[in-house]
Amino acid sequence: MNIQAEKIELIKLIADIESEKVLKKIRGILKSEKKMDETDRILANPAMAKRLEESRLQFQEGKGMKISLDDIWK
Repeated sequence: MNIQAEKIELIKLIADIESEKVLKKIRGILKSEKKMDETDRILANPAMAKRLEESRLQFQEGKGMKISLDDIWK
């Protein structure tokens, strides 16, 4: 998928909308999308949510690895 081409197509579609009600709905969707944090994005995707749950269970079973913040920011 060409993201830039998709954006341009959406802009063209929005530019042709005459309904204030529809424009308000689009604005609401776009604003709510910006508010969604990364965890919400992951959980909204069933495959990613499954992977996150599998990882959580692995960690509870002692299969995880603890890494200090100092090691991350090297």
